[in-house]
Amino acid sequence: MRFSLVFAHDLAADALDRIAPLARIASYGRMDVAGDGDAAVAQLLGIATPGTAPLAALGAGFDARGAYVLRADPVAFVAGRDDVMLTGRVDDLGAGEAGALVDMLNRHFADDGVSFHAPRANAWFVAARDGVPVETDALHPNEPIGPHLPRGAHGATWRRWLSEMQMLLHEHPVNVAREAAGRAPVTGIWVSGGGTLPDKVTAPGIAIHAAPSRVGDVAAGVARAAGLAVNAVPAGFGAVPRAGDAMVVLPDASDVDTISRDWLSPSLVALERGDIDLLTVLATNGRARRYQSARPSWWRRMRART
Repeated sequence: MRFSLVFAHDLAADALDRIAPLARIASYGRMDVAGDGDAAVAQLLGIATPGTAPLAALGAGFDARGAYVLRADPVAFVAGRDDVMLTGRVDDLGAGEAGALVDMLNRHFADDGVSFHAPRANAWFVAARDGVPVETDALHPNEPIGPHLPRGAHGATWRRWLSEMQMLLHEHPVNVAREAAGRAPVTGIWVSGGGTLPDKVTAPGIAIHAAPSRVGDVAAGVARAAGLAVNAVPAGFGAVPRAGDAMVVLPDASDVDTISRDWLSPSLVALERGDIDLLTVLATNGRARRYQSARPSWWRRMRART
């Protein structure tokens, strides 16, 4: 059995590496920086595509077949001395707030062939018929946006559209109410991961258990594109069916101590015992760190314990 676990976190890299089961997996095999978390999940499932947004959209409930789709994350910007900085995604929007903002954007951009979709309040996408494709970067908190703005033949069009989005959002009633309540306003939209769904997605030969979340949507999208079921996340590793290979993508709000107790430690024991042939853990905060090991030899197990 090959088992993959994916979870989101907000820890510094050194704190993550000090989690005992992850350190043990790395000592048995390897740890490497796997780049963008969405792409890393797709690659684990055998999908090599630079544009993961249409897969995530499908997983979240927006069927984007035939359209060029990008993530359209609602974000907060802050003006720095030399550049505008991203402070982070605004992930606490209510359904009514998201609906009002998306409706406003769709009215404004209707003549440009751009349509916004929010199948969940924290999962936004934009489909476009013109001005595509476009080169974009995933952006992470506390990074300046300047070097990562849309590029390529249609880059200028998308940069203009992003500026218009900022102006439209500036004094929207949703943001006025959020600021009055001490909540972060949506001051911009960040697009990334653009592409179209592959014509054919080969079933990855793995049972996919995914909670609705950023990386969970990518895994669910691969399953749906391949005609597979998206299974519920079990209560812990002990409840994962052993009939074949499996991937579990945990909910975003999972506590790291709980993850270690219910998932990392028991899957590590299963690896050492030989019940798992290959264990892969993807820990992502936008960027993914991959911990991976085959079953360690007796000597490696003894050396790790001592």
